[in-house]
Amino acid sequence: MKGQHVKTTSFIAEGTELEGELQVEGGLRIDGRLQGAIRSGSVVTLGDNAHVQARIEARAVISSGRIEGDIVSAEQVQLSLPGWVKGAIRTRELVLEKGVFFDGSCKIVEPEA
Repeated sequence: MKGQHVKTTSFIAEGTELEGELQVEGGLRIDGRLQGAIRSGSVVTLGDNAHVQARIEARAVISSGRIEGDIVSAEQVQLSLPGWVKGAIRTRELVLEKGVFFDGSCKIVEPEA
């Protein structure tokens, strides 16, 4: 996110596979595979090799990985190559790099007062 340092407190490393619901307060970085649901009070970051089949709810989502599922972000969703998303996105701001695959719908919502 623009100029903000985000502290990542949880990691799912490449080669790791997780199934279930994951809830974290701090930032989460995923380089492995996850199926289920993710809730974070901070930023969820997916690396190039991440593959997530889950609903993601977070303050922000930054991804260059593969997401199959809906994304709900209070602030921003940022998708970059080789990123791939299939699902609905609901956020205040969407940043989509040219060439990123996106199959779904997007709703841009107004900031809360």
